[in-house]
Amino acid sequence: MSVYRILGGIYISSVEPLYKGLDIRKEHGIEYIISVQKQSIPDFYTKDPYRHLQISVDDDEKSNIIGFFEQTNRFICFALYGNPDQTPNTAKVAKHKSNILIHCNAGCSRSPTILAAFLMKYYQMSLKVALYAMKRVKSDVCPNDTFIYQLKLYEELGCQDSTKILEGIATYKQMVLELGCDNHAALVKSDDLYRDDSTDFNAPSVLRCRRCRGVLANSTSFIPHEPPSSDKDKQAFFVKNAYKSKRIRSTQRGANECTHYFVEPLQWMQPELSQSELEGKFLCPKCKAKVGGYSWRGSRCSCGKWMVPAIHLQKAKVDEISQGKCESLVRDPFASLTDR
Repeated sequence: MSVYRILGGIYISSVEPLYKGLDIRKEHGIEYIISVQKQSIPDFYTKDPYRHLQISVDDDEKSNIIGFFEQTNRFICFALYGNPDQTPNTAKVAKHKSNILIHCNAGCSRSPTILAAFLMKYYQMSLKVALYAMKRVKSDVCPNDTFIYQLKLYEELGCQDSTKILEGIATYKQMVLELGCDNHAALVKSDDLYRDDSTDFNAPSVLRCRRCRGVLANSTSFIPHEPPSSDKDKQAFFVKNAYKSKRIRSTQRGANECTHYFVEPLQWMQPELSQSELEGKFLCPKCKAKVGGYSWRGSRCSCGKWMVPAIHLQKAKVDEISQGKCESLVRDPFASLTDR
């Protein structure tokens, strides 16, 4: 029935102490509780003198937990500092005014993930250090692989927790799409899924259809990916097996240059994607030439990297042109082809 003190007034535990009626206010001075689970806790802990926040999320490989970080970070700040808008650079030295318990069913995955996000943002800890800070006290702390992946992305994004800002970041949107692949039929029906590139004039470059020169995408909609760099990475090689056999016929290293631009779902793609097919192709909305395709099950780039889902434009069908060059074409529409 242990409740573990991690740092200052921050505690984590399983749900067991609450189900058994432990007086956490008397024993540990805890007045704030975050329940990171779908199951309810005894009503006693959801009323005065306690303040309670319920985060309904499953401990599985399809749950988006980053989407809750803004809410939980603000609640923890309010509990510890009396200010939900506490600035990260002052939180580390500020005195805790109250105590908070963050729990989930087992206290191993979901609640440590929520606390790690707080420690990384407000105590400027790396993910590795944040996990160690918990494991040294509670040895079974072990967020699932999907939550670790999301915490790494959170770290790469500078611990950005604003959902409004995150929804405009391509790598975050790709992660949301990947988590929702199994439910893509419902996902593609939402207008919010599709990015409008038509008014983004600050993008470094644009992709134009090679046949009609119509603009298809801005570089701000690109989904970056790193080609497999190590020979130990299985994705670095394309393996061909003998017919109806597991015997390997040939092994080929992935290409040095990628042949696809992976992008966010764009508005002009909506008519095709909203058909809810698992895979298909994209036609230029202007000239109807084939310019790309998609697969919700994922596909491999020519470099070997698996992308899930894979929404792409083919380099052989488009041209990437810098915005500066595009502006010059607009200013001088009668310039000769030679001058261009």
